[in-house]
Amino acid sequence: MSHTTVLRSISSGANARRRPARPPLLAALLATVLAAGGCAVYHPLPLPHGPELAARLPGSARRPLDLTEVATLAVLNNPDLNAARARLGVARAQAFAAGILPNPQFNFSSDRPIDRVNAPADPRYPEYHAYGIGLSVDLRALLTQHSRHAAARASLRQARQQLLWQEWQTVAEARLLYVAQALADQRRALLSPAAAAFTRAAARSHRALAQGNVSRDQADADQAILISVRAQAAAAARDADQSARALRALLGLAPEVPVPLAPLPAPPIPRRAALTALARALPERRPDLAALRAGYASQEEQVRIAVLSQFPNVVIGVNRARDFSDVHSLGDAVSFDLPLFDRGQGEIAIQRATRAQLRAEYLARLDQATAEVWQLWSDMRRLHAQLADLDRRVPRLARTVSAARRAYRAGNYPAAGYLGLVGAYLGAAGNRIDVLQSLWSDSIALATLTGTQVEPAVVAGHEANPT
Repeated sequence: MSHTTVLRSISSGANARRRPARPPLLAALLATVLAAGGCAVYHPLPLPHGPELAARLPGSARRPLDLTEVATLAVLNNPDLNAARARLGVARAQAFAAGILPNPQFNFSSDRPIDRVNAPADPRYPEYHAYGIGLSVDLRALLTQHSRHAAARASLRQARQQLLWQEWQTVAEARLLYVAQALADQRRALLSPAAAAFTRAAARSHRALAQGNVSRDQADADQAILISVRAQAAAAARDADQSARALRALLGLAPEVPVPLAPLPAPPIPRRAALTALARALPERRPDLAALRAGYASQEEQVRIAVLSQFPNVVIGVNRARDFSDVHSLGDAVSFDLPLFDRGQGEIAIQRATRAQLRAEYLARLDQATAEVWQLWSDMRRLHAQLADLDRRVPRLARTVSAARRAYRAGNYPAAGYLGLVGAYLGAAGNRIDVLQSLWSDSIALATLTGTQVEPAVVAGHEANPT
């Protein structure tokens, strides 16, 4: 056989052995297609161009709203609560993500020589495309996946309870604004007629002084009473307008929407036995306490994850490869950390300290809630006694002022004495409204703390009559 024939034979064999690495390339493409098969599609979500306040109250009826209806509207329409519900969606998505198994790691590499040892046409050095395929799994991620999912579920429960507690707070705020507006209207109804009456009285006194029919002291007394009553009436009008604006904002209503309110009686006072049962059930009734318990459960899982993570992180896999000389190989791969310095003790200490902190915070909140319940109940009993006393004194003062006014106009009663009686009456009537507002505030706070429904009720067998 000639030398040329030998070279041709070698060249033919080399060409027969040159083949592209199609199976690895196809495997890589297939893995990419499978990974992209469940991808989400982007959809834009533009921001609103303006406020989305309601232009009217729900329903067609224009009847006055009571406490329960105002609280319901606040829960349904409050913008801050709507934003909090959107944040709850984030926690729900995080819990869903934590429940997904961790993905295995796939790697693919391909090498092709671009430089020959000898001449480009030398058939003695055939070339092969080298490639490598690897598949590995992180065992620590699999080992801690259950705890991470449990922690995320507990965080979702915590977010739900926090949203519920925020709804309770919004209900309490709506009721407080209801009470503030209703009692400001009562104060304005008390002072507006008085301001009109004293305006007429001051005008008569001014004319009588010019005619020499009354003394300077009497005219000055009428003017002083008028200035005082006008200032109090203006303050009551400002308070009523501020409360109305705040209530509309809380309900998600436009500023021009009227919110008629039903008459406001005095709130009830719970009995000691019923309050004792409610105080014992605080851990189960209060959403904030339930949220703290859920957060503590999530932290328990974080401690578990930290303990599991102290062991070396093992990553196992399998590799398939071919080099430039057409040598195929199939092997295993194992990698792990050497716990010489960081054995996870620092993270364990942090998570355990955080768990102890959450436990102390929960106990402090529970103790504070119990103390507040009984403090509010004691304050309500004291305020109820003051309200009962004022309900007896204010009508008597009204009759006394009416009799003194007739004597004063007839010139048979001193101006200083009459001014003192009018001030005492207006002070007592205004004090009664203040006590009623404080009683309502404590009642709403107590209902929020104990998770009970606040309804307008009767005190001591009779409704507190408006002044």
